[in-house]
Amino acid sequence: MKQKDLARLLNCSPTTISNYEVDIREIDAPTIRTLCEIFGCTSDYLLGISAVPTAELTVEEQELVAAWRRTPKEIRAIIDTALAPYREDGTASSTA
Repeated sequence: MKQKDLARLLNCSPTTISNYEVDIREIDAPTIRTLCEIFGCTSDYLLGISAVPTAELTVEEQELVAAWRRTPKEIRAIIDTALAPYREDGTASSTA
């Protein structure tokens, strides 16, 4: 998306968008909320806090989370070891 297009959606100038991008100007909460609506993502994703664009889980993901919560601590350690290569940082979780 071009700066001028985003500026039009946010009712601001392309210069304002540029200032957001280069950290000359901070984005306020209402603008963050609007950006999330425009891009269909969470604020954590928008701000680089999360690599997951949406907070919504699929049914399969919800079932995995539910199963994880019922799993004994010892089994979680085994699962963490198996999943370590697939984690973003390449390490096992510390929640085991």
